[in-house]
Amino acid sequence: MIKATDGKLGTRELFSIIFLMLAIKVTDTTPSIFLNTGINAGWMLPIFSFLFFLIPFLLLLGLFRKHQVGLIEMANKLTGKFFGGVITFIFISLSMATTVINTRSYADIVITMYYPHTSVFMILLVAMATCLLVAIRGLETIGSTAWLITPAILVSAVLLIIFVTKDLDPGFIFPIAGPGMWDLIKGGVSYSSFLGSDIIILFLLAPFVRTYKSFQKASIWSFSVSSAKMVIFMAAFIMMFDYPSVESIAYPYHHLTRLAAVGALSNHVEAIFLGLWFMGAAVRFAIYIYICAFLLGKLIRFNEFEGLLLPLTGLIILLALMPDNYFQGFEARKLLLKIGSGFFFSLPVLLWGIDRFKGRKKK
Repeated sequence: MIKATDGKLGTRELFSIIFLMLAIKVTDTTPSIFLNTGINAGWMLPIFSFLFFLIPFLLLLGLFRKHQVGLIEMANKLTGKFFGGVITFIFISLSMATTVINTRSYADIVITMYYPHTSVFMILLVAMATCLLVAIRGLETIGSTAWLITPAILVSAVLLIIFVTKDLDPGFIFPIAGPGMWDLIKGGVSYSSFLGSDIIILFLLAPFVRTYKSFQKASIWSFSVSSAKMVIFMAAFIMMFDYPSVESIAYPYHHLTRLAAVGALSNHVEAIFLGLWFMGAAVRFAIYIYICAFLLGKLIRFNEFEGLLLPLTGLIILLALMPDNYFQGFEARKLLLKIGSGFFFSLPVLLWGIDRFKGRKKK
């Protein structure tokens, strides 16, 4: 018998969405940013990013448990409609900028590593059309799709590390503190929004999760597993390519997949990793598009926000064509991560403080 669905996400669907949004960042320019800052100890930066964002994450969990509303509704309730609107505008600006920059970054990866003779426009058009098809089916479909491919991506990540283990040299990660512990902490905090932005943004969709317990369990596990994956792969990149050689490799993950070999099946292994990466990226950008449409709908008070998906996708493609080269996108992403780190850390602390103040005032 087929059970009717309630249109909401369960623990496994939400875990899969957050995992794909966070863990797939190991395949883009995020490792290069960390290596540029942490040198041979770049693998430690995600640890400090995780610890730094535990504070706002736990504060928001407590606020969500108390108010049982999404982040936008919570901001409106605690700060008023005007400041709530300002917060919503900042959210959509950062979300759109993140989507545009990351979309272009992934198009550059495809062209550089796999299809050098294909135009940027064609890559963006095909990729975003695929993401739109997933997003337009709704949040429940995005969650189900994410759950279908997440186990395969988790297994493939473990197998990739196993395949290259024999070529890793642990001596390359020494000296263990790289440029110095203070520089590592500062770098981890500066770029902490690589983890924190997505986990905070997902609080926007908290009302679409069946129970608070499901949201709590899924967010904690996905946050932890994604951080651990980034640490492990960052260490693997350094032990495989050494520093400073690894710093000159734009996309170390994709080079690592080319080095993974299982006898005569090396080419086929690379194709499997590529296929899974394509699927993971499609779901990741589908949820980005969905969140951007959701935020814009909140800002202009348009309840049928699904109708905004197509025009927003077209706008993202046009804006993603603007950077002339990889380096412009790389620098833009570094700046965006620093701006986002400040905002996404400060907002939960601010809301928690206002909530505490109003609670005491009532007493």
